[in-house]
Amino acid sequence: MNTVWGGIVERVKGFSWKSQNVTGVDVGSRFLKAVTLQPGPTFPTLKGIVLESLPFTSNPKSQTDLEDDRHLVQFLRNQLSPFPRAVGITVSSPHVLLKRLALPYMSEKDLRAHLALELDRYIPLDVQGAVWDVYRHKDSDALDNENVQTFLVVAKKEFIEARIRQFEGQGMHVRFVDVDAFSLVNMVAYNYGHEGTWMIIHLGPTGILSVMMEEGRLVHMHQVSYEVEWYGDLLDGVQTALALAGDGFKLGVSESLLLEQFFNETIKQVVETIKHASEGTDTGMVQGVFLSGGYSMLEGLQSRLAESLGVSVTRVNPFKKIKVPQEMQQDSRFQKALPLFGVAVGAALREAIPHD
Repeated sequence: MNTVWGGIVERVKGFSWKSQNVTGVDVGSRFLKAVTLQPGPTFPTLKGIVLESLPFTSNPKSQTDLEDDRHLVQFLRNQLSPFPRAVGITVSSPHVLLKRLALPYMSEKDLRAHLALELDRYIPLDVQGAVWDVYRHKDSDALDNENVQTFLVVAKKEFIEARIRQFEGQGMHVRFVDVDAFSLVNMVAYNYGHEGTWMIIHLGPTGILSVMMEEGRLVHMHQVSYEVEWYGDLLDGVQTALALAGDGFKLGVSESLLLEQFFNETIKQVVETIKHASEGTDTGMVQGVFLSGGYSMLEGLQSRLAESLGVSVTRVNPFKKIKVPQEMQQDSRFQKALPLFGVAVGAALREAIPHD
């Protein structure tokens, strides 16, 4: 194939689990997250997790973060038990470009042939140095003269290969490279069901990733950076203080005012994304919002969004339909960190075999 993805997404409607454990890895801008699931007759069992602060400040323009830190994947290898022989990893902006296209209906073979010849028309990258895949939302009911919504996923080959080498250098075979947006859809669809139209809001240090899913499939994706650069320092400081001081921590007046600005921008971005997605796609009304990512845990954000949007807002539990050992369930640190694992769980679920 012309891509290392080998198919970027499958609909999650039911699972026939493979015999071996499956591991999903999410290397974020602040934390390394990994999840190992063990197959079960009805639900998978959580066998191990890794949540580790990265030992460096990620440079959004760098293509070799993993190459620069040779101990990161080695740490992962030592922490996960049993040792994962195969993993699935995810990538996100700025290392991957996901572009929505409206193209005339054509067969899967013809679509890929068209993109292979015309790729330079759609991407601002050197075609020879890029890997790509394509995902089409609908094709069974399309007419010959009807445009079909298509997502083109592109990444720099150098970056993808460097990341794969880092894992394989520690004896772990990378079975696939997925995209954060699709992993989030996978996770939400598995845990909360497929019916209806929902918005996933993933909030982290790099910005706001908004994903609209309909019937368990991605139909719209939008990512924006924060309008001001100091949000990251503010939010990281607030969360660190909360972790150290516990529930008795109170924000100062200046911090409260700055946090209010962050809440207002987040609400504005979500409202605009829902409006734009509803106008640009043939989807139903958004029934609710799922919050994911480290910044989704900020106190007050969930209620503020629900009030502004007029729909339910749920902070995701990526392990809702996964059996979690009792000692983990009773660990307050694990419970507080749940929204951080959404992408890694979605990647691990990708290793299941979907069936109708």
